[in-house]
Amino acid sequence: MALFSSIIFDLDGTLVDSKPGLQNSLAYMLSGMGLTHRAEEYISLMIGPPIQSALKDVFGFNDKQVETGVRLFREYYGQRGLYEGEVYPGIQLLLEELICEGVKLYVATSKKTIFVPEILRHFELDSYFDDLEGAGNGDLHTKAELITRLMDRNRIQPAKEVLMIGDTKFDVVGGKANEIATLAVGYGFGNRAELQELNPDFFANDVDELTEILLG
Repeated sequence: MALFSSIIFDLDGTLVDSKPGLQNSLAYMLSGMGLTHRAEEYISLMIGPPIQSALKDVFGFNDKQVETGVRLFREYYGQRGLYEGEVYPGIQLLLEELICEGVKLYVATSKKTIFVPEILRHFELDSYFDDLEGAGNGDLHTKAELITRLMDRNRIQPAKEVLMIGDTKFDVVGGKANEIATLAVGYGFGNRAELQELNPDFFANDVDELTEILLG
């Protein structure tokens, strides 16, 4: 029997291993800006926060460089990168079982909103979710703000039966800020030690453990 009535999933690193597309988009951006950084050495630091914040924090970009970087990154991502990746094995079966248990499922991601439905359709995940929340036109939003908007629109009240699942600190912090339960997954892109230091209510090392927690 499911422990939760409503579950909000992060997208990258939680439902979909999107590292190939994100890494290729980053490489395209770096090349276009004449930078010699190796994308594979930086991509794990780029996943989770809004891209604007990541470019400033990781590369020290100024506002003009951020604007150029975001444009180039999304240029590749919107044409090719969003299709490069795969659903984590076992996720689709888990979603099907949760729906059979009557659980309402949602997605909250810092990804530009226009990309999210297409990604879910491409990976055949769109039929599982009641609603989604993305970062609008790609403006700067915290994960907490995205979760709040999703909950408000769907009239979801803070409760222990509502759960946020994600692979980075932003997901755990965002869930806690909205006074809902949090579950960190260790198979995505986040730092395991950093996640555990935030004391999420649950921690799953892989999809099998995630399934066991959610379905009991």
